[in-house]
Amino acid sequence: MSAHFKTPFFKASAFVAFATLAPLTAHAQATALILPPEAGALMTALTAGSDTSLYAYYESTDFEPVFAGRPAKLAALMAALESAGAHGLPANDVMIDDLRAAMANAGTPDSNAALELMAAQAYVDFATDLTSGLLNPDDISSLININAVRPETDDLLAKAASSNGSGALYDSLEPQDPSYNALQEELAHLEALVEAGGWGPKITAGRALRPGQSNDRVLAMRVRLLALGYVGTEGDSPRYDEALVEAVKAFQADNTLTADGIVGPQTLTALNSDPSVQMQQVIVNLERRRWLNYELGARHILVNQANFTGYVMDYGLPTLVTRVVVGKASAKYQTPEFIDSMTHMVVNPNWNVPQSIASQEYLPQLLRDPSVLTRQNITMRVRGSGERVDARLIDMSQYTVNNFPFVLQQQPGSRNALGKVKFMFPNKYNIYLHDTPSRSLFNRDSRAYSHGCVRVQRPLDLAYTLLAPQVSDPEGTFQAARNTGRATTINLETPVPIYLTYQTVFLDEAGELAYRVDVYGRDQLVFDALAENGVTLPEIAS
Repeated sequence: MSAHFKTPFFKASAFVAFATLAPLTAHAQATALILPPEAGALMTALTAGSDTSLYAYYESTDFEPVFAGRPAKLAALMAALESAGAHGLPANDVMIDDLRAAMANAGTPDSNAALELMAAQAYVDFATDLTSGLLNPDDISSLININAVRPETDDLLAKAASSNGSGALYDSLEPQDPSYNALQEELAHLEALVEAGGWGPKITAGRALRPGQSNDRVLAMRVRLLALGYVGTEGDSPRYDEALVEAVKAFQADNTLTADGIVGPQTLTALNSDPSVQMQQVIVNLERRRWLNYELGARHILVNQANFTGYVMDYGLPTLVTRVVVGKASAKYQTPEFIDSMTHMVVNPNWNVPQSIASQEYLPQLLRDPSVLTRQNITMRVRGSGERVDARLIDMSQYTVNNFPFVLQQQPGSRNALGKVKFMFPNKYNIYLHDTPSRSLFNRDSRAYSHGCVRVQRPLDLAYTLLAPQVSDPEGTFQAARNTGRATTINLETPVPIYLTYQTVFLDEAGELAYRVDVYGRDQLVFDALAENGVTLPEIAS
């Protein structure tokens, strides 16, 4: 197991052996002798252990047990541990068996202390995973920089101590988010489908299926679409009729495929996926939800890269929804996942052309046409000195990607790559949201075309929405800055949290669970890490 992932659940038997053998300090021995027998035994076991956070909690409660001698709380803990799979978390049968054995052997101060310590550690580990995720997200990929907020041990144990021994404690620990519950229900549904054998026979490979065709492959497609719940697919006709075309288009739209009704290789692959494939996707997105299981802010901005959509959220409801274009699928240009605070916007922005784009994309254009910068209102300066130079007067053939010595900046204007406004949240990736003069890409279903920044379809509406809390006339304020023709910064009086996320299964605006294609391949990265920590998938029944 890789060292940077959390080990799932506590190895109880190993701990008990350690607790039995480790010697106590003289001070601990003396203190244990003046405590009641149950408390003294628990203190002795805790002192022998290595988890200082557990010791600190129990010391603060005079070593009062939370679980030992509380049958209802132990039963609730066992039920929670046994339900781990319903959350896409690993089941730990060894831990459960060890706890059962410890419960059966309890009765003496020492055996009760061993049970308490085992139950407490199992509870803290499981509650932490349930609350904030099994994985450390930023260890999975350099493009995932999400800090999951881990609960404190003493807070978790205090909740358990004050609970009434019902499952309500564990319900309160999981994300209080309708999408989390919907994902859980979907996981249970898919698991039942897997056990039943999936969605039936797969569609055999062949040429693209087109409307009007009639063959056995069309019939197989009809059967799978019906099993997937698409209307208009009932019956046993092998003809690719109009109702079936509409069902295929709906399936394509739901999977971020071109909704043309033609079943080519990509659509065929999606149609032939097993429920276990979707189970994997759902499990990954349950984990992602746990990473953000905290107060995101009364107002915040959320960008779901996998859905190519941005939202302004006010008190849990979307007050602005806009299509976005995100980074290309190649690792070099993918938009990263991270959290920041939007602090200001720049109206009539300059575009400081990234050096990689300047040398790799503009240099070849300059070699063909030295006037390209003039036409695009781009200035060129010598890096270091800042001296402005005219590309038309320079022999550009002497430069390559490796020695291009110039800095390019596009001035404000109708052709500026950042459009009328950019929205800033300074970060190490140099990623921001911005307008664009290239509007046609917003009409596409899959919108991964940028160099990493997020292009916004409704930039003016976003600007007005952000300015509304601080000025009486947001549109007038923005347009006044716009009319100057100069780059103008407008600060947000209250910075707005922004979450650049990647959710491939989520509740859409209609409250329906939607799947999206994993354009960046991150689902597999997350699932591989989960599998490394004990998460498994069932196999399709034959």
